[in-house]
Amino acid sequence: MRKFLTNNVLNKYDLFWEARSRIFAWYLGLSTILVGLSIPIFTQLAIIQVDRRVRADLREEIEAFEKFCNQDRKRDIAIIFDRFLQNKIPADKTFLVATINGQFYRSSPVSLPQAISRDSALVKRLAQTKEPIRGQNLIKDSQVGDILYKTEPVVRDGQLVGVLIVANIPEGERKEIIDAILTVKQVLLVALIIALIGAWGFSGRVLKPIRTLINTAKTISETDLSQRIPVRGNGEMAELAKTFNNMMNRLEVAFKSQQQLLNDASHELRTPITIISGHLELLEYNDPQEVAATISLVLDELDRMVRLVEDLLLLARAERRDFLILKEVDLSKFTVEMYRKMQGLGERQWQLDYRGEGKIMLDCQRIVQAIMNLAHNAVKYTKSTDIIALGSSINQGEVHFWIRDTGIGIPIQDQERIFERFAHSSNNQNTTKGTGLGLSIVSAIAKSHNGRIELSSQLGKGSTFTIVLPQNLTLPSINLD
Repeated sequence: MRKFLTNNVLNKYDLFWEARSRIFAWYLGLSTILVGLSIPIFTQLAIIQVDRRVRADLREEIEAFEKFCNQDRKRDIAIIFDRFLQNKIPADKTFLVATINGQFYRSSPVSLPQAISRDSALVKRLAQTKEPIRGQNLIKDSQVGDILYKTEPVVRDGQLVGVLIVANIPEGERKEIIDAILTVKQVLLVALIIALIGAWGFSGRVLKPIRTLINTAKTISETDLSQRIPVRGNGEMAELAKTFNNMMNRLEVAFKSQQQLLNDASHELRTPITIISGHLELLEYNDPQEVAATISLVLDELDRMVRLVEDLLLLARAERRDFLILKEVDLSKFTVEMYRKMQGLGERQWQLDYRGEGKIMLDCQRIVQAIMNLAHNAVKYTKSTDIIALGSSINQGEVHFWIRDTGIGIPIQDQERIFERFAHSSNNQNTTKGTGLGLSIVSAIAKSHNGRIELSSQLGKGSTFTIVLPQNLTLPSINLD
C-alpha cells in the first residue's frame, strides 16, 4: 500500500513538477500578452491602412478633376461637371458631388447618404469654399460614422462658379476588417490552446533528462554506483547527462579504489597480525632462546606494520593541497645531493648520468623521498655488479629525474599495474617483501606536482624510471585518479 501511494505521489510529481509548471506558466503568460496586444495593434493598423487608401482615392479623384478642368477651361461649368461625372465611376463608398453657384447640381452615384445629400449642412457649407480643401479632413456622423472629404473649387474671373466635393464613408470597410479580425481572434484562440497543449507536452519531453537524472540519483546507493543516464542528441540536456555520467564514473572509480584500498590494507595487516598472534600462542616462555627469537620476529612484523600504516597515511595526505611545500632549488646541486644519499643504500656500481642546469620549483623532501624509493627498488632487484644511475635534465619546460639500472627488468604485463597499491612484480626474485606501496607513493608525489612517472624496462636488461615535472610549478592542481 505504501509503495502504491509513493508511486502515485511520484507520478503526480512527474506531471506537475516545478520546472515544467514554471515553463508552462511563462509560456502561457507571454503568449497571452503577445496575442492580447497584437490583436488591437493589428486592428488599429488595418484601420489606418484603410484611411490611407481612402484618402489616396480622394486625392486621385481631385487630381483627375483638375486635369479635366484644365482641358476644358472655357466650357460651361455644367457641361464640365456632366462630362466628368458621366465618365467617372467612383470607388466603393466614394461619392462625387457637384455644386454650381452654391447649389447642389448632381452627384455620382445618384443615391447619396443623408449626411452628404443635397440638403445636408455639410454639402451647403462646402459649396461655398473658394479654396481647395486638402489634408485629412474628417467629420463624424451619428448615422454613417466618419466622413472623409476633399474639395476642388472652380473659380473664373475671381468668381466661384462651382465646387466638386469628393467624400468617402469608410465605416463599411472598417466593419469588414473588424469582422475579419474577429475570425482571426477565434483562429488565434484555437491555435493558442493547441500551442499550450503542445507546450505542456514538449516541455515534459525537453525536461525528461532532468527527471531521469532525479530518478537515477534516487536509485544510487553507497553500494551501487552503476546507474547512468542515457545520452541522446548533442544539446544542453545531452551535455548535462554526459556531465552527470562522468561524475558518476569518477565517483565509482574512487569508491572502488577506496574499497580496494581497504581490502588490500586489511589483507596486508592481517598477515603480520596472524604471524604475531600465532607465534605468541605457541611461545614457550621457559625457553630463553625461543623467547628471544619470537621477540625479534614480532618486532620485525610490527616494524612492517608501522611502515605500512605510514605509507598509507602518506598516500592519504598526498590528496591534500597542503601536501607540498614548494621552494626554488638549483637542479644541479639538488641532483648531486640525491646522488650522495643514494650511495648509502647498498654496494652497487653507482653512476651520475647527467646534471641539469637551472632553477626549478618543487618540494625537495617529497622528490627526495620519491627518488630514494626508486633507488631502493633498484637495489632490491640488482646485484653488486649492476649499475644504478641517477640523472636530471630540463627539456621544453619539463624537469626529468631518472633512475636507471641493469637489473632483472619488469615483465610487460606488470609495467602498468606495479604503480597500483600493494602491487608486486611477477618477476620478484628478491626475498625481502615490501609493502607494495613504494611505487604508488612515487606516482602520488609526481601527480601532486602536476607531473607523471614513466617506465621503460626489458627483462634481463634493466629498467629506467623517469619522474617528469613542470619546471615552473606554482600551486599544484592535485588529480590522483
